[in-house]
Amino acid sequence: MSEVKVLVGDRLVLTARVGDNLGALLARHNLISLPCGGQGICGLCRVKIREGPVTPPTKYERLLGYTGSLRLACQTTILGDLRVELSPGLPKPVRLSTLIVNPRRINPLISAQGGGVQELFGHKINVGEDARILLVDLGTTKIAYQVVTPGGDVLYEDSVFTPLSDFGLDIISRLARALEDKRARDEIYSRLRSIVYEISANHSTHLILLAGNSVMESFFFNLDLKGLAEYPFKPATNEVVVDKVGDRLAIGAPMIAGFLGGDAYADLIASFQLNIDKPYLLIDLGTNTEIFLVKDEEVYATTTPSGPAFETGISRGSTVFQGGVYRARMTGVKDENPVFQYSYFVAPTGILGPALISILADLRRGGFIDEGGRIVRGYKTLNGMKILYIDESRDLYVSQVDVRNIQKAIAAVKSGVRILMREAGVSKDSLKGLIIAGNFGVNLDVEDAMTLGLIPSVEKDIVVATGNLVLPGLRVALLDREYLLNSKTILEKIKTVELPKTPGYMDIWVDSLRLTPL
Repeated sequence: MSEVKVLVGDRLVLTARVGDNLGALLARHNLISLPCGGQGICGLCRVKIREGPVTPPTKYERLLGYTGSLRLACQTTILGDLRVELSPGLPKPVRLSTLIVNPRRINPLISAQGGGVQELFGHKINVGEDARILLVDLGTTKIAYQVVTPGGDVLYEDSVFTPLSDFGLDIISRLARALEDKRARDEIYSRLRSIVYEISANHSTHLILLAGNSVMESFFFNLDLKGLAEYPFKPATNEVVVDKVGDRLAIGAPMIAGFLGGDAYADLIASFQLNIDKPYLLIDLGTNTEIFLVKDEEVYATTTPSGPAFETGISRGSTVFQGGVYRARMTGVKDENPVFQYSYFVAPTGILGPALISILADLRRGGFIDEGGRIVRGYKTLNGMKILYIDESRDLYVSQVDVRNIQKAIAAVKSGVRILMREAGVSKDSLKGLIIAGNFGVNLDVEDAMTLGLIPSVEKDIVVATGNLVLPGLRVALLDREYLLNSKTILEKIKTVELPKTPGYMDIWVDSLRLTPL
């Protein structure tokens, strides 16, 4: 490839080749950082292209609005001699895996200047010049969090396990335990408060903004759970929840309806800030999956308990904390058995959700599993059960029971999407965007997910995997207080769809068990 020159500012000249990534070039010379590893989600490698040819904006740049001379270096390929200018005033880079979404208007929840005592929801909070806010996504499986400044600069990001596995892996099991045994309820409350307080204390935060599904958020704020245990499944309140965790003020995002909690609200308001045409579909995949269809001024929403099959609910399942196989591909057939190549981190002791979807998609394409989910060839038996080995030497396999559990999880999501599109009068061909939220979706192979019907079969260019969208939504609420102070105006636009009560739901769910495209 031909050699080109990249002029940075007015003086520094770097040597590159046509086809080089601009972000990698600048990072190699310590001129910028790539906090998200060049995925195009953190927005912290902004540069201005003054002169010279580069590739057009990618879908992630378009999503975040970098479509003119201001570009993300990690998404830009050099096509000739360039003159670029580095963006001034970028915050100190930290390790990030979360989209940086900026609200369309800035009206901060707390003043970024002056410090002193401020009042929030009737509570006084002492905000010093070094004020820090803790944003918390209280998930079923893990607690993700960010430490940010009042102006939204991200200072730290991390996640920990949700310490409730002994009460069940899904929210329904935990809800049942808590309703049956007050001591269990008290213990869940105590554990959640303790771990969030510990995180807040470790990072010296003055304020906690928290969102979770309706059950988890109700646990945390000690709200009445009975409404979530019986039809029509209502959280105790749709208002912003305000409480104290120790000496720290904690604000809970408003829960929408049923099991659409504050996390779903945060997802939704984050999506409003993205440059994406309507109608669009937003699917936050996880143990409890939230689905939104946004069209014009109307928002259709539903939630479905997809269960732990996408994470740990299979024979050889694993988690990101334990490590495991995160990518897998069938490369051939030997002695009538499928042969796989795979990548893993930490150790290949289990299979992570995104790899599991790819494995099943390849097994379907290869005819090892039929559309009904039945293992039909290339299998061995273990304790009388059919299994397909991914790597026999490491005891990595999927069983017939695993396939059935994954089928049910996929059917839960697929039927939810089908019914929501039907209720909204939107076909998959008219969708302008498909947002896959949640950490599960970041490494998900889009074509494999489409093969099984987990997501609709649409043009790949309109599909974006944003990763965690709850933390970005909480950051939006921090920077634009109207999303908390006037949340009712958003809630009034949402039409919630209760799947079991919609006509033909069971027929649609049963049909959705077929591992075929949606």
